[in-house]
Amino acid sequence: MKKTLLICLLTVFLINCKESSKEQNETPSIALKTTEQIRQIDSLIQHLVSQKHTLGVSFGIQVNDSEPFVASYGIADLQSNTEVNKNTIFSLASITKPITALGIGILAQENKLSFDNTIDQYFPDFPNGHRITIYQLLSHTSGIPETWIGGLPENISSDWTIEPNPHLVLQKMKNPSIFEPGTKYAYSNSGYLLLGEIIEQVSGQSYQDFIKEKVLEKYAANHSFIDEKGMEKNNFWTKGYGIKITDSTNNQKAFFQHDFEAFNLKSFGGLKSNPMDLLQITNKLFKGKIVNDSILNEMTSYAKTSNGNYVYDELYLPSDFELPKLPDYIEKNGYGLGFSLMNVYNVPVIWHSGGMPGYNAVLAHFPNSNTTIVMCSNTDNGLIPEYESIMKICSEIGEK
Repeated sequence: MKKTLLICLLTVFLINCKESSKEQNETPSIALKTTEQIRQIDSLIQHLVSQKHTLGVSFGIQVNDSEPFVASYGIADLQSNTEVNKNTIFSLASITKPITALGIGILAQENKLSFDNTIDQYFPDFPNGHRITIYQLLSHTSGIPETWIGGLPENISSDWTIEPNPHLVLQKMKNPSIFEPGTKYAYSNSGYLLLGEIIEQVSGQSYQDFIKEKVLEKYAANHSFIDEKGMEKNNFWTKGYGIKITDSTNNQKAFFQHDFEAFNLKSFGGLKSNPMDLLQITNKLFKGKIVNDSILNEMTSYAKTSNGNYVYDELYLPSDFELPKLPDYIEKNGYGLGFSLMNVYNVPVIWHSGGMPGYNAVLAHFPNSNTTIVMCSNTDNGLIPEYESIMKICSEIGEK
């Protein structure tokens, strides 16, 4: 019955694409082969729920300008037994970073800042501030470490990231720099917290209000927002879950609810959204409707270190760490300005993942076929078991 329903839905999806094309002359239909590939992805997404890898999941995929295909499965809230639907909101964790980078890009386009600005213009006493640029914050090459590596001052508020001037805490870390600015690549939430504060200083608005006005509302991401402390929750919000094994012999699992909140993740992890909204923004972005081609190209090209090497060749590792081995299907795993970049099965991908207690999300754009997929789960690592298979199918879309 479910299989029959899915085939019917996909048939309607194709018909709608054709009807929209006739009406608007802008929305083309997609090939039958691509429809079958979407069906395969949908089946894998359903498998995540049926095998209890995730309690709930929602995904959307758009090929060129065809109508997006969006589907949702499972439970958003066990307590109320609310089902996931296309409007359900997930915490997206680090998928916030492309949105923050986009905010910086918008300010650059308005000539209110430059990627080459040094951060001492905004934080006069920040260590190495006269040598660290906005470009380096965006590309994770600033040398500013994660807070658990840098060592926060003692007796700080648990909400220090959302209080005014969080840079004052970061600049007092015991070790505020782990390498010379621009020389290495090391992923840093701290850098994106500073970028959010720069947005506030330059725009004169709160980070949340700026992103809402300039990105989310402007480009019809109508169900999306940056989480804030004390926000009223509605039925669209999911709850985040983990999995515990109740019987290892028979692989019996049970879900438990996390109590982790995203409001203090702000500009490095506070975005709440859904696949439809993210497809809307991504489609507008890659059509050049949000920032110009020059800025977009810089955001989606591999960043370089000061010696001219791409960041994927200059990964910073502590002395007692070994270079992690990539899966065979991934090459050139690096970063641009707000976006992760890699080749998957020899196909370039512009993407970002997000993970926090209770949530797992992936946004991936395949420029060769102009295909975007967004996947959101409300369970720890809920997408991982089918991630490789889904990315392989996406890499093959558009092949003859």
